[in-house]
Amino acid sequence: MKYGTACVALAIFILAALLSLPLNAAAADAEGPAPDKALCAKMIKFGKQSYQAGRYLDAKEYFRKAVQADPSSTAAWEHYDLSVIHALGEKVNKNSRLIAPGASAEDPAKAAEAPAPPPQAPTPAKKPKFVVEEDEGC
Repeated sequence: MKYGTACVALAIFILAALLSLPLNAAAADAEGPAPDKALCAKMIKFGKQSYQAGRYLDAKEYFRKAVQADPSSTAAWEHYDLSVIHALGEKVNKNSRLIAPGASAEDPAKAAEAPAPPPQAPTPAKKPKFVVEEDEGC
């Protein structure tokens, strides 16, 4: 009986050790490289210069590199978020079809040449299916 209990305890110990090994290995890999705060500050500086010059796509790339250099930097994330929004706005301004697909604000002459849709014929009035034959006075 003691031998069976010892085997069960040993099996549970080995099973617990095997289940915890992959978790510990994954946690060690998740840490990644140490943050490079100097590179982050440099990329934020370059990104701000591009942002102020109105080159939002360039600024977005600089801020992305700053976030990669130091993922814990809130300033890098805030600047990156703003540059992403402005870069998207810049793309929308260049291409109005992103706002209204099928509509073209770029060439009004083509819109004037398009034929007008034909007028629709009026639909005939439908007769009611239910007719009151006798009023009960309710």
